[in-house]
Amino acid sequence: MKQFIFILTFFFVVHTTFSYNPFWVRIDKKLIKNIVKLDKNSPKTVEQYFKTQKIQKCDTTKNSLGFGWAMWSPSVGGGYISISATFYYYNNNIVSYTITPEMPNEKRLIDRYKAWYQNSFTFDKETILPFIYKEEKILRPLKEYKGVLTTQMISPKILEYMTPNSGITYGYSGGYAAQLLSNRKTFIEIKNNLTNDQVIFLMYSINPASRLTAIEYYLQHKDNFSNYTELDEWVEINFKEIPEVHTLSGCILRKYDTRTLVLMYSTMVDR
Repeated sequence: MKQFIFILTFFFVVHTTFSYNPFWVRIDKKLIKNIVKLDKNSPKTVEQYFKTQKIQKCDTTKNSLGFGWAMWSPSVGGGYISISATFYYYNNNIVSYTITPEMPNEKRLIDRYKAWYQNSFTFDKETILPFIYKEEKILRPLKEYKGVLTTQMISPKILEYMTPNSGITYGYSGGYAAQLLSNRKTFIEIKNNLTNDQVIFLMYSINPASRLTAIEYYLQHKDNFSNYTELDEWVEINFKEIPEVHTLSGCILRKYDTRTLVLMYSTMVDR
């Protein structure tokens, strides 16, 4: 009986001591150390690191955003965490990128992981913040924009919506719960306060989903715009630049004819 109690006690102590997987922790430590030591002022160095890793959860090809812009979103998995990045390209040159680190859910590991990240990432209490390189390079409209507004005249929320960070899938809703797409959700939050000039500004977003949503809104309210000849020409340029676009049909991501999809949404009741 005493031997049985000893064995139970032994296994309880072992389980308590190693309630986390030490092998996974070692993998995470190596991953974090590799990320921390990267020269983050050298976008090509950071890009090369992700290119040479075993990429998970993404394709290695770039997503075209149109008008010379593209993005690539790799992710490297560890044990308890993964670290992802998003690179933004203009004419194949990196203009901005983001590294998004993770922390483990296991509270006993928080301080250890925080110490490993400390030299390269900042924290808001226990929340680790992404590293962003030259974000201002994507907080702007396409170079084709010749309107009256400047980025200094636009709210941060609108500028953020114009970037791929707001989600590059165009449409309305999807998934098992038919939830609003992130890009659509943000547009609904800002659309009631938009001026005509701001709508035109949005029609030149780097993010194609934001661009097409603004075009859809313009087509719905065309009578409110005086320079519709010029704007119609820009709409046609966009349909030719991105003839097909991804959208969610139920739970399936599919390609649709861009013109058909935008015109369909523009004739629906303004929600």
